[in-house]
Amino acid sequence: MNISESKQGNVTILVAQGKLDATSSPELDKRISSLVENGTRQIALDLAGLDYVSSAGLRVFLSAAKRLKQAQGKLALANLSAQVQQIFDIAGFESILPIFKTVNEAVDACAI
Repeated sequence: MNISESKQGNVTILVAQGKLDATSSPELDKRISSLVENGTRQIALDLAGLDYVSSAGLRVFLSAAKRLKQAQGKLALANLSAQVQQIFDIAGFESILPIFKTVNEAVDACAI
């Protein structure tokens, strides 16, 4: 899995590419934890390049949302591929996490 990072205003954008599974999920979890510990409060995750998400990957998203909520921050997900969208639908994550079609929409939602 590859993770790249950029900023748009106060919002940190993480772009995840590859597979988010039991092997790679600790890397993303650690990256998000580090950002929050260092004061980041708005994170948008661009998941266009994510091919697969396992239950371990889903836990990373829940953990990140919980961490940011406790810090009075916001998490938004964007650009889910059809495969990842299907996994989110089956898991019922549509009602738990804010999901947007574009990164700009996710950034706007975080910036509010």
